[in-house]
Amino acid sequence: MDFKGFQVDDELKLALYRSMLKPRMIEEKMLILLRQGKISKWFSGIGQEAISVGVATALETDEYILPMHRNLGVFTTRNIPLHRLFSQWQGKMGGFTKGRDSKFSFWYPRIQNNRHDLPSWMHKWGWQMALLLLTN
Repeated sequence: MDFKGFQVDDELKLALYRSMLKPRMIEEKMLILLRQGKISKWFSGIGQEAISVGVATALETDEYILPMHRNLGVFTTRNIPLHRLFSQWQGKMGGFTKGRDSKFSFWYPRIQNNRHDLPSWMHKWGWQMALLLLTN
């Protein structure tokens, strides 16, 4: 394989590092809470931060992201408000599905006008694909 070298400036390297650090810190705290029995479930994505952060950073804010699980870095890189994200996880009214679901298994197809539009659920792929095709 022949890889072409390219330069990444220090500012971008630091921004990417910080973007990977935020979900890692959340993950570590949640695993501590899980081990202490203070929460009942957490599906860890430790070690996979670069994938979700890299994809979310490379895409434009109006482009679609359809992550599966272990996608915390997508949400933190897209600056999803943490209080809304954790309200979603806890099944509270402040979450994106207004308490009807208690999962991080949803996606944000795009962000427009500083709004995070069209929350959905990962387990309904047929519905998601139809929505994706209809909105293009």
